[in-house]
Amino acid sequence: MASIHRRPRSRYFQAAFRDGQGRQIQLSTKETDRSKALAIALEWERMAKNPDELVEAQALKFVSDQMQRRGHGAIRTPTTQDFLAEWIRGKELNRSEGTATRYRGIVEGFLKGLGAKATRPLGAIAPSDIQSFLESRMKEGCSPSTISFEGKALRGAFNQAVKQGLLPNNPVDAVELPARAPVTRKTFTPAEISILLNVTEGEWSTLILIGYYTGARLSDCTKMRWDGVDLTARTLTYKVQKKGGQEHVVPLHEHLEAHLVSLTSQDEPAEYIMPGMAAKGPGGRHGLSEGFKRIMRRAGLDLQTVKGGGKRNISRKTFHSLRHSFTSELANAGVPEELRMKLTGHSSKDVHRGYTHHELETLGKALTRLPKIPMFKD
Repeated sequence: MASIHRRPRSRYFQAAFRDGQGRQIQLSTKETDRSKALAIALEWERMAKNPDELVEAQALKFVSDQMQRRGHGAIRTPTTQDFLAEWIRGKELNRSEGTATRYRGIVEGFLKGLGAKATRPLGAIAPSDIQSFLESRMKEGCSPSTISFEGKALRGAFNQAVKQGLLPNNPVDAVELPARAPVTRKTFTPAEISILLNVTEGEWSTLILIGYYTGARLSDCTKMRWDGVDLTARTLTYKVQKKGGQEHVVPLHEHLEAHLVSLTSQDEPAEYIMPGMAAKGPGGRHGLSEGFKRIMRRAGLDLQTVKGGGKRNISRKTFHSLRHSFTSELANAGVPEELRMKLTGHSSKDVHRGYTHHELETLGKALTRLPKIPMFKD
């Protein structure tokens, strides 16, 4: 059993105990109080005789307790599982629902691959754990683009741990991520937009028009509200979920304005411009992205599907192509890049700065350069 004693000319008690292999160990407890010194000696003996996978956590807890006894703050020693769960909660507050869901899936897959190691302290994660996860994703047939995205997501999580002082360095930095092989997206012609509108009605027609005349992302289009429509100023204000809910203002194109006016003249407007779409998510087999592809097939338009870097096939023409079309048509019409970036909300300095009346007028004139849709129904 562990014991304590004082050496000559030393004010501290010395601990004496044996480890699991019977070897004698003597260490200074740095304590002058007998009861505290004995408690330390007994704890050291217990850890030395049980060198299992929990020793690291026990040791950290022991050091933390000792620091608290000496008036210092406790050491934060979250497990990898707990830390990543907290990181995901932060994403759920500051990112769109779709982005947070994707991050959650990455974390769940990573923790599953760690097994019991997920419940060990965060500092136990090594570059080899990251490498093993990425290699497993490669064996599952994921594309280099997907693997690179997941690696960068984990890098972001562990970067936060470094900033909080929980890790000395980021284990993902020691792992080489695969080069991304992006698929070039195609754009829609005005004639193709007209074909799509001729095979749709109701909220789908509204969604396509909003996507084409604002360049907004699908998730942002579906969440647009009537209180963001200002027919007097001829503007549409909406929240960019990818930017943490920052507001973005675009002038109303005359065709989109006419369509919205026709909707307000029918029934009492609901909270959302498209309440049915607002209740749906963009992803999944029954999500809006796949719904748009079914409309394209019904309209006889080519999705231009190509083989991705992994097992998945990727369509070059999707709802997001409306955003590409919006930007490309403005560029072809000679609208300066600075104005195009303000209209689309692409990241740049001061992109979300409040617009002056002059700026809105300039942006409105830029939108008039968009081509007219043949046989526009409204």
